[in-house]
Amino acid sequence: MKPTKLSENKKDLKKINALLILALSGNIAHASADKELLDILLKNGSISKAQYGSLSGKEGLASNELLDVLVKNGTITKDQFSNLSKKTPAKPSTAVASSEHGAPKAEEKDAGRIKLSDKGLEFESTDGNFKTKIGGRLQVDSQANFNDPNGKYGTDLANGVNLRRARLYTEGTFFKDYGYKFEYDFTRNGGGTGGITDAFITYTGLRPFNLSIGQLAEGKSMESVMSNNYLTFIERSLPNNAFFEAGSSSKYQLGIIGDVADKVYGMPYMLRGGLTTESLGAPAPGTSSFNTQGSNNNNNNRNGFSGNTSYQLVGRTTLLPYKDKDGNLLHTGVWGSWRSINNNFNADGSLRTGGWQFQAQPNSNVDRTSWINTGNLTNTFICDLKNAKGTCIHSSPAHVASEVAMFGAELGGVWGPAHFTAEYMQARISGKGYSDPEVLEGFYAYAGYFLTGENRPYDEKKGAWGRVTPKRSFIGGSGWGALEVAARYDLMDMNTLHINGGSMNTGTLALNWYLTSRVRLMTDWVHVFNNNNSLACPATAGTPAAGTAIASASLGCLKGLSPDIWETAVRVDF
Repeated sequence: MKPTKLSENKKDLKKINALLILALSGNIAHASADKELLDILLKNGSISKAQYGSLSGKEGLASNELLDVLVKNGTITKDQFSNLSKKTPAKPSTAVASSEHGAPKAEEKDAGRIKLSDKGLEFESTDGNFKTKIGGRLQVDSQANFNDPNGKYGTDLANGVNLRRARLYTEGTFFKDYGYKFEYDFTRNGGGTGGITDAFITYTGLRPFNLSIGQLAEGKSMESVMSNNYLTFIERSLPNNAFFEAGSSSKYQLGIIGDVADKVYGMPYMLRGGLTTESLGAPAPGTSSFNTQGSNNNNNNRNGFSGNTSYQLVGRTTLLPYKDKDGNLLHTGVWGSWRSINNNFNADGSLRTGGWQFQAQPNSNVDRTSWINTGNLTNTFICDLKNAKGTCIHSSPAHVASEVAMFGAELGGVWGPAHFTAEYMQARISGKGYSDPEVLEGFYAYAGYFLTGENRPYDEKKGAWGRVTPKRSFIGGSGWGALEVAARYDLMDMNTLHINGGSMNTGTLALNWYLTSRVRLMTDWVHVFNNNNSLACPATAGTPAAGTAIASASLGCLKGLSPDIWETAVRVDF
């Protein structure tokens, strides 16, 4: 059969052009239109009966198969074939059902898209109203210690390997203007009990203003705000661990927070603030592990004379006074908060629940013993009434922490492959028995350098550092990934007139290898320069007598110890 050209039948040519364009663009979603196109091509001799039979029933004809037939038969030229092939889109990943008459079936309206990548498993409805993503992170740490030979009474740090974090989360949007996130950590902090980190809903319909309600990060300190996936060091600094990451002062709190990120006079800024209460799953002051049930937890159960929830007003703002197209920038930021502390007493005057506590380990992760620790700031009960037998029937606390006001200042910058960060922060304790107020304070400063030339990215919406992406990945790429060296000095002082929480300063050297943007190997060397506490230790070795300094929540017998700690870590997230 000798093929004829499409131009021989002008009446059919218009139909052929229209139907062919639809087919090649992937917009024919019903069999009748495909059949009409093939019928015309067969009638005009552009395809044979055998070719007609082979092509019949093919979904949409949105492929090069039809073009192969037409160029073979001489209906179109090779140049035309090449041009049309470039315009042919890839077949959609999700098949779309259709009716015989071209009207979408019910299944088409409800169809969605599924995508699996290094960002996690993503789902999206075809109308864009619903999106969700499932992801997580796995972080494995090890610790080897070179303990001070002067240590006594079991004060040596312990060697070992553990899961630092093991989290799964889901986040997404619904009806476009609402977002959500739920995350659960199976190894949260040092207590061995998992817990909820994020569980909140966000309204974004007033862009650029957002409003979130639920359990979420309170938003103080640049290093605490940024994801632990992006940290330069295995552990956050001493003041960050003491003020936001450990014990009852957990940064994840129930509350309502608004934020806005925009520009003023061309300078990016971020403003965030709101009202929070306490954290689900955080331990009560004076305890060392997470307790998701029972009377020790301040937030989960408010019956049984447990008292009121404490609450906090919190805010943070950041500004980039300088930023250029090459990623060089200068970050500035300040934050502050005021918390009313919840204290509940039994009928005999003893503390039932409440109070507040700050504590931190010496930049360690496997052994998280608190080398600086205020203990519960509502403490030291004195008997003020005894019965005839001399038994105390009522006592009063010498110290009641009723308020804590906090303040912090941030500075950071990037210039080429070099970057630096520094923060100062303080907590001012007020209440019965305290000088008004008494200040706990700390700071840290560090600098880093990418040996492979990367720039440290910055997230303007959070006012914090973002994800490092190697120029050439080691896994799935053509290079060796990104290499970074860094050094940090940090100090935390929790000794005041009436608070004996200890003070400590440390130095850390770090080497990080980013195999990809989501797989990283880390190693840190930590040296404790000084650990000071005014409590005296027993003069001789052995088991100390009850009531001596070793029994104190302040862990006074760690005074003067100066160990070295070698840490390694694997960080993977998706």
